[in-house]
Amino acid sequence: MPRIVIALLGALIGMLYACDIRREPYPAVLLRIDSLANTDPKAALSLWEEARDSLARFDEEQRMYLALLGMKVNDKLYVRHTSDSLIRCVTAFYKRQGDPDKLVESYYYMGRVYRDLNDAPEALHYFQKAIDVADTARHAPLLSKIYSQMGMLYDYQDVYEEAIEMHQKAYQCALRIGDSASLSLKNRDIARAYNMIEENDSALLYFQKAADWARRTGTKRRLSGILTELGSFYRKIGSYDNALHCLAESLTDSINRDMLPTYLALGHLYLKTNKLDSAEYYLLRCTHNSNIYILKDTYEYLSVLAERKKDYKKSILFFRLCQQAQDSIKKITNSEEIRKTTALYNYQEKKKEIIQLKRENNRIRIRNYRIIASCSIFFSVMILLIYRSKRKRDRISLQLQKLQREKQDQYERSVQRIEENNRKLREMEHLLSQERDNKNALLQVQKELLEVSNQRIQLCRTERDLMEAELKRSDIYQKFHQADEMGVRVEEEDWLALGKALDQTYDDFTGRLHRLCTNISPVELRICYLIKISIKVTDMAKLLNRSKSSISSARARLYKKITGEEGGANKLDELLSDT
Repeated sequence: MPRIVIALLGALIGMLYACDIRREPYPAVLLRIDSLANTDPKAALSLWEEARDSLARFDEEQRMYLALLGMKVNDKLYVRHTSDSLIRCVTAFYKRQGDPDKLVESYYYMGRVYRDLNDAPEALHYFQKAIDVADTARHAPLLSKIYSQMGMLYDYQDVYEEAIEMHQKAYQCALRIGDSASLSLKNRDIARAYNMIEENDSALLYFQKAADWARRTGTKRRLSGILTELGSFYRKIGSYDNALHCLAESLTDSINRDMLPTYLALGHLYLKTNKLDSAEYYLLRCTHNSNIYILKDTYEYLSVLAERKKDYKKSILFFRLCQQAQDSIKKITNSEEIRKTTALYNYQEKKKEIIQLKRENNRIRIRNYRIIASCSIFFSVMILLIYRSKRKRDRISLQLQKLQREKQDQYERSVQRIEENNRKLREMEHLLSQERDNKNALLQVQKELLEVSNQRIQLCRTERDLMEAELKRSDIYQKFHQADEMGVRVEEEDWLALGKALDQTYDDFTGRLHRLCTNISPVELRICYLIKISIKVTDMAKLLNRSKSSISSARARLYKKITGEEGGANKLDELLSDT
């Protein structure tokens, strides 16, 4: 017992040791890169490149961590990912290694990689996997990013209801961890989605909340961008004074900021309010850029403005420039749509393949379960049959022992025993005539014992003969023998009386039958009674309301139950005549 306990404790300690994800701390340089990635990604990149040049001193897990940090640093530096090979290796390692923190990060960056590869369905798939394995409290900052990324992907696919849900979850995560700096962006993203589905009240509410959070946190540049969008929204819903107020405030922050969206919004607003000179001033400032989307709107508004000024030549020129920009956008849009469709098709094909593999695995699993169940049933049946066979052999052996004892008892009371004793007496008398002294005394005693035994057996036989004669003269005996001739009906109490009479005559006849055959039925017991009082088979059939053949079959079956051997009906009669 102590050895078993020690072995179990050893196994438990081994399992705990094996489950320990990281027994030694990571090298300081890796932890430093991780820390700098969020605050100074350029410095983190320099450290990462130095660490990459000395890979030989790292073990496998440290190399995987370094690769994951490389993905993180490049992501912070907005370096576009062009392949999923590296992140797949990293994710596969952490799935095998079981580090939940690194696994969540690897799933997140796999989603980022697929987003850069324009595979939105696959990106959403891995973002969701990151959510599934993340801890709500411990990974709240990363979850906020994941939900934001998913919201943007849904925006990209024009699934705005799902986008709103994801952006709201991102907002809740940021609120939970006190990330006030990002709350303005979370509200802005929600407002954009509501704006796209024309829910203007909700859009206005979230744009205003976004501006409020930007003011609270003192992020002036972010506030200017949000005010530009809010001004455009006010212009869209016809609230021109509010629009002008927001855009004017946005103009106050023009240092190191892309002012084109603000200029375009002001130009459009002044065009709407028919302040053509102001509109032209701001719109012309938007023409000196390479942003095809801003150029398209700029040329469209300038074409309308020139038409209002009756300068139709310029209006046509700007209209043609707008058409050219629109054609370029259409090409880009078509390419994006093709990429979307291709990505969705590939994702659906992968899903089909996964479903097919799952079905195949389920089919194999079900087949294995059936094989196991069949084997279990087979072995159970075999064990049951072996057990029943053993019990049957034991029962037959016990029956044979009981039968042997019964035969021995019969022999002790039989004529054969008297004859055997007489033979021994003659041998002893012969020996007594030849021997003398002490042996004579012993032989004399043995002779007297045999004579007493013979007398006892003779007395028992005489007693039994008298009791049998008494039985044959009894009313119950006569009733059964004359029942058919006299048309007498045998009742239940008659059977009980017959059994009692047989027990008195043949020394507990019923009890000995039950000991010989523990599962003897009431009908079989009555057949034994009738055999013992020498009723013919034909009369038995009438008394028991059965056919003659069924009585014969029952006698043969009962003989097998008692002895365990095959035998005819007469064998039972012979057995019971001696019982």
